[in-house]
Amino acid sequence: MYKPAIAFLICIIYFASCKNKINTYENTMGVRPASLAGLDTANYTKIQWEDTAKNFGAIQESDSVLIKFKFKNTGKTVLYILEVLPSCGCTIADFPPDAILPGDQGIITATFNTQGHPGHVTKNIMVKMNTINKLVQKLEFSGEVIQKKQETDK
Repeated sequence: MYKPAIAFLICIIYFASCKNKINTYENTMGVRPASLAGLDTANYTKIQWEDTAKNFGAIQESDSVLIKFKFKNTGKTVLYILEVLPSCGCTIADFPPDAILPGDQGIITATFNTQGHPGHVTKNIMVKMNTINKLVQKLEFSGEVIQKKQETDK
């Protein structure tokens, strides 16, 4: 009489424990999974950058330029971008907030506002990740900002 109920309960527990999880880190007490991944050094992964330095060429002052840095998770566990810090307020960086699975790719973008930055410029973005080959990666972009001509009053 109890054997079918016990067998049914065992099956439910078995199938519940086998569910496929994309996110290895459960969100406990409102903590971001990326924050937990940064602490879990045993499960760090590897990253491969397409390039870490870009030249955007020449652009007129007061225009903005969008720079993209592509990367791939070449490790065996999920990759998280933990923090992205531009070197100045003239640059806004954006990054994937979710886990990048092994074999998947991602992009970090930087929007640089050239207003007030005439001449040759070089800007940096520091990227902190849960990776064994490099915890912090410096991304760099440079180019020439052509000074805006001053209008003269007549």
